[in-house]
Amino acid sequence: LLLRMKSLYVLLFSSLAFVVYARDQTVGVRGTLMCGSEPLSDAEVKLWELDTWPDPDDELATVRTDKQGRFEIHGTENEFTSISPVLKFYHRCNNKGLFNIPKLCKRKLTYEVPSSYINSGKNVGKWYEMGTVNMEAKQKGEGTECL
Repeated sequence: LLLRMKSLYVLLFSSLAFVVYARDQTVGVRGTLMCGSEPLSDAEVKLWELDTWPDPDDELATVRTDKQGRFEIHGTENEFTSISPVLKFYHRCNNKGLFNIPKLCKRKLTYEVPSSYINSGKNVGKWYEMGTVNMEAKQKGEGTECL
C-alpha cells in the first residue's frame, strides 16, 4: 500500500510539473484558394494541432473561404512541447465525386505550417502568408471525406 501511495504521488507531481511548464502557443495563417482561374469560395479550412498518442489531435479553429477565396485562421494551444500545426482544406474543386455524384464527397488536403510561425502567448505575432493556392490538381497524400 505504501509503494502504491508513493507511485501515486510521483505520478501526481509529474503531472503538475507538466501543467506548470506548459505554455500558450499561437499560430495564424492567411491565404487565398483558387479552383483553376476562379476563386474557391465556401471551402472549409481547419487549423489542427497534431499530437502523439495518448494525447489526441486538437482542432484549434475552423473558417470558410469568402467569395474571393480568401481565409484567415488562427488558434492557440497550451502544450509542454512545441505544437505541430497543420491546415486541413475541405473543398469540391475539380471533384468527380463518389459514384460520379459530385456533391457527395469533398477533397481533403493537409498542409503543414512551418514551425517558425508559432508564437508564444495568445496573440499572432507573425502570420504565415500562404499566398494563392490553386486546388484544382490532385495532390500526393490527398484524401476524400464523404457526407
